[in-house]
Amino acid sequence: MNSPIDINTDITSAHIGSHLGYYYLHGYLQGALHKGLDPEKILAQAGIPLSHYHSADAMINGEELHRLIMALRETLNDHYMGFLQVPGKLAMDLKAGHAAVKGGTLGEGLRQLGDFINAVRSDEERECVIDKHSDEFWFIFRFSGFIDSVDPHLLYFYRLSWGYKFYCWLIGQKIPLTKVCFSSPKFDQSINYEEVFHCTVEFSQPHDKLCFDQKYLLQPIMRNEVELYNKDFPLNYPNLYTIPGRDQRLSSQVEQILIELYQEGISTPSLEVVANILAKSPRTLSRKLREESEAFQKIKSKVRCDLAIKLLNNTDIPVAGIATKIGFAEPGDFTRAFVGWLGQTPSAFRSQQGSPHKRTNR
Repeated sequence: MNSPIDINTDITSAHIGSHLGYYYLHGYLQGALHKGLDPEKILAQAGIPLSHYHSADAMINGEELHRLIMALRETLNDHYMGFLQVPGKLAMDLKAGHAAVKGGTLGEGLRQLGDFINAVRSDEERECVIDKHSDEFWFIFRFSGFIDSVDPHLLYFYRLSWGYKFYCWLIGQKIPLTKVCFSSPKFDQSINYEEVFHCTVEFSQPHDKLCFDQKYLLQPIMRNEVELYNKDFPLNYPNLYTIPGRDQRLSSQVEQILIELYQEGISTPSLEVVANILAKSPRTLSRKLREESEAFQKIKSKVRCDLAIKLLNNTDIPVAGIATKIGFAEPGDFTRAFVGWLGQTPSAFRSQQGSPHKRTNR
């Protein structure tokens, strides 16, 4: 097995744009090396040539870094990738995402996300701050309890960039950052972070934080528990630098049309109705959806699930009434479908969430 690499070795090659070199590749593997894992197996799992590991001139792009991070997370069952003395199991990461998704707005979602992390970890802290002078929202990250062989900056870079993508995913649009701050000093091997975050990036600052206009805190959260558990994020964004924004795929247009039809009281919108709205034949619409690896019934099922979750969370409409609203002839059919979506009955799900009155006034 290869011995740990000194990630502070001098690098003479240039690091341009969003390609990352020796410092990042070896740096992110340090937690796994500390646990005695074979870096060659992890690189193979990530689809990164072994030659990159042994070359000071090799570069990896955003897709390769994303695959490396995913491989490290899965291999270690630790979303800190072995950087901290106490691992953070992926189930905890999922629970944190669940807390955010349940917020009605981005601001509430981030508050609930921070509250969850602060409650379960003593070595990670999130703080929400509104700067009264600039009207900026600051989401501050703090970590402690690092193992000796890692560079803390790399964990901050990963968590800030990963977190930023997740927050954009939550509301379905890109959030223009006003500033990103790192507590570490800038170093020669760093990439151009301003190209990554598309804003001013400052080093040697008191906090590691993301900053953006507080008006985005009012944006409604567009995602739900099903998408979270199905790993829509991060599986559908396989590049560390791709920021989720508004999706213009035909399947997304079909989804939006179905949502609007259900909201207008049309409980059984058909393929023919949607195709007519899009000025396409049903056959053409089905074919184009297949080209996106989608199907009309699959999208319709997702929309029904999303609407059911919202109605169960935010209204006191009886389960039978919700079944009718989303096109089920019998409440029993709705219950069976809901168990297939979330693994529990609608009544059990609503009971776990608490009453609408309590949620509104908490």
